[in-house]
Amino acid sequence: MKRFALVLGVLLAAVWLADRALLPQQGYQPEALQELEVDPENLRYFPGNYVQSREQFRQLHTLVPQRYQVQQGLFRVPSSDDDLTVDWLHLSSDAPRLVVLVSGVHGMEAPTGAAMQFLFVDLLRAGQLPGDFDVLMLHALNPFGFKYGRRATENNVDLNRNLDTTTTLFANENQGYTQLRDLLLPQNPVDLSQWENRFFAERLSLKLVRNSRDAIQEAALSGQYQYPQGFYYGGDSFEPQQAFLQQLLADKTAPYQSILFVDLHTGFGSRGETHFYPGNPATEQIKRDMAWVFQDYDMVWPSEASGFFPIRGDLIGFAGKLLAGEKRFVPIILEFGTMDSLATKGGVESLHRTLLENQGHFHGFQSAEDRAEVQRRYQEMFYPTSDRWRSKIAEDMRGIYPQILERFQQLDRAKRETGQFNTAPVDTGR
Repeated sequence: MKRFALVLGVLLAAVWLADRALLPQQGYQPEALQELEVDPENLRYFPGNYVQSREQFRQLHTLVPQRYQVQQGLFRVPSSDDDLTVDWLHLSSDAPRLVVLVSGVHGMEAPTGAAMQFLFVDLLRAGQLPGDFDVLMLHALNPFGFKYGRRATENNVDLNRNLDTTTTLFANENQGYTQLRDLLLPQNPVDLSQWENRFFAERLSLKLVRNSRDAIQEAALSGQYQYPQGFYYGGDSFEPQQAFLQQLLADKTAPYQSILFVDLHTGFGSRGETHFYPGNPATEQIKRDMAWVFQDYDMVWPSEASGFFPIRGDLIGFAGKLLAGEKRFVPIILEFGTMDSLATKGGVESLHRTLLENQGHFHGFQSAEDRAEVQRRYQEMFYPTSDRWRSKIAEDMRGIYPQILERFQQLDRAKRETGQFNTAPVDTGR
């Protein structure tokens, strides 16, 4: 009995040490923005819910300068809820270039993206955006997720893993996800008091003994097509938004030769910071153009060192396949960080919150208190209630929008290295 107790004690000590060594106590710091002043003017852009945000978007045309012709429309997403729409707004003139702003590819991230669309039009109205350009905005590409508090669609599909031009996307396998299935896909109702949740970091530490942190993060985040009840599920067929997007982009981008394509996200990265994530540029010309337009900011290229990993079926990759062959296409993902997920502690906490929300969606909760707490944590991960966080993001974008638009305008005057569109594939080193 004494030997058993000794062995158990050594094992627990090893787990504790592994936790401290492999999961250093750094990362998510909700108090990180406490010194910032809140500008009430910045807070007015942020909506309270999906219906309010959609109505706010539908009224943006009233702020548009008179030089623009305004077109509005919507795509009604097939659903058990017959009032889910993807709304779009096209501001056209004789401008030679187009700016595309998309919000809500992930439903829970839509409120902040919609707020930044509102801010963009407000700056346009005030004459604070340089250059001659037209605008196409899409509001809440995943309206179900926005309205019902999920990242995924009604079919549990992550739209940012579902968009492509061919169905070969769905044949991809994520072996790392399969290896971690017992950790990532629990089959019981959520009980926050259970040891599996109380000691989630320690359980993950044991996985880190056999797998690197980067291998686990890549397996969990890059997308999977095998488990319909798992998070980051890319589906087994295209969601309805794929065909809608393909047609809308073909129609609205036809008159333009230069396109700045901005996909607005929240969650990943350092809290209160705006990260410039280029995804996987399809050609060297795109990569050079991105380097020019975003030269004033640190670009977070996919790599093990950065913590950002290449994903399949993403929106800007899809748009690039549709447009880059004939257009000068400059894409970017703007990630408004909430959880310090690039640090280990924040990354672990983000993974746990994602897991719990998905588990609860499919298997329920042990109590109403557990449901409320999981939902609260999940919302904070994508749409923080902090006025300081919201004000900081809006204030940053007041400076970012004019800067990247100025560079985008200069791009047309910048000499191309080849004198024509360069469609040579990019060597990503992966």
